[in-house]
Amino acid sequence: MSASAIRRTFADAADLVAREVTVAGQRVQLFFLDGLTSASEIADFVLKPLAALPPCGADTLIRSCADGTVYAAVAVRCESADDACAKLTAGFCVLCVGEALLAFEVKSGEKRAPSPPQVENTVKGAKDAFTETLRTNTALIRRHVRTPQLQIREFTVGRRSRTTVALLSIGGLTDPALVSDMARRIESIDVDGMLTPAAVEEYLTGSRRTAFPLLQYTERADRFSQGLLDGQLGVLADGLPLGYLAPVCVGRLMTSPEDRGRDYVSASAVRLIRYLALALHLLLPGLFVAMAQFHPAMIPTPLLRAILQSKEQVPFPTVMEVLGLLIAFELLQQAGLHLPQSIGSTVSIIGGLVVGTAAVEARLISPSALIVVAAAGVCGFALPQQDLSNAARVWQFALTVCASVAGLFGLTAGGLCLLVRLGSLTSFGRPYLAPFSEGIPAGLVRPRLATQKYRDPLLRAQDRRNQR
Repeated sequence: MSASAIRRTFADAADLVAREVTVAGQRVQLFFLDGLTSASEIADFVLKPLAALPPCGADTLIRSCADGTVYAAVAVRCESADDACAKLTAGFCVLCVGEALLAFEVKSGEKRAPSPPQVENTVKGAKDAFTETLRTNTALIRRHVRTPQLQIREFTVGRRSRTTVALLSIGGLTDPALVSDMARRIESIDVDGMLTPAAVEEYLTGSRRTAFPLLQYTERADRFSQGLLDGQLGVLADGLPLGYLAPVCVGRLMTSPEDRGRDYVSASAVRLIRYLALALHLLLPGLFVAMAQFHPAMIPTPLLRAILQSKEQVPFPTVMEVLGLLIAFELLQQAGLHLPQSIGSTVSIIGGLVVGTAAVEARLISPSALIVVAAAGVCGFALPQQDLSNAARVWQFALTVCASVAGLFGLTAGGLCLLVRLGSLTSFGRPYLAPFSEGIPAGLVRPRLATQKYRDPLLRAQDRRNQR
């Protein structure tokens, strides 16, 4: 029997509630999972209307439930016991009438409400961020983009996790080839579970051998909506308070939600400073090692004298100082990240001030090396996308090692390798170094919104005109 199959499937599930009730003279089985459903809605919208039915046969009872006797917003008939079990895990209650299985949506209202973003903070802008509930996230997008052409396709990924993944696009605007490509990638995922952001990113972009992100993640509903309006494709996964946009390029990774909250002159100036911060974050440690070890004649004499005086009693070479400080900087960042917030800030203060000052006074490191590494670290924090900052830190180590081997020649060779690597990357067929790879310098400044009549041509939107 169907009821027996459900009991066998959830044999060791303590949260399965099974109840036998009499409805219209028929003995029926009621199943639901405690915690996923609302007991009051089951009583008011399912059991109470059924209890008011006069005695009738099983077929009449089934037709009455389908015709609207039950007040649940969604009422469907399950084709099999496996389908009924899937409905139970989705927040439905299942009524077994003989061999027929009827499912009614009675989801619990317990979920986290939208809150201000924790990472992508902004002064002038919306304050609603994504939550772990997929339907709440799609509702946030609907509030920002109210067009009926907003298309939301849902897929179930994971043989055991049964994670719902939503693919969002705007009909008549988003490139259909891009939508088809992303849908094909989602449907081809065959895995037990997809619960982490890394799983979403790697399965959608392939097992790429690069630290640079090929998907742009955001926790802000307004930024996600703006990406859809620009012609990008959106991906939401149930259980993750993040949204993903594709395709992506360096120009988009270097933009911040705050850019649209200030005037274009200030936003353009800040964006230029941001690119300078990226260059300093990548090159400053390696440049310091190359100049100190191989090219001291290129350093101004007063600065060179100060560096030499600070290194007189330091027993380690410059490259070991810099690499040791970079590793210590990473350890401090990881410690502050994984510890509770109140303790993490304390660890950062103790490690950055107390230990750093003590190491300088003990002549274990030179003040100049500490200043260079600290300045490079601050420049990394100025980048708007955390994944891009993480990738830059990986190449920061590589460029420092190259500079320690061959000075400025090694640093130049490492920089060229980085450019070649970035030039070879694509995100869903779009060049990763865009817009600079296309000879478009507009990526360095924020365009004036009042004069931006066309969308980014690299996204290949069907409707390229942004303003009429």
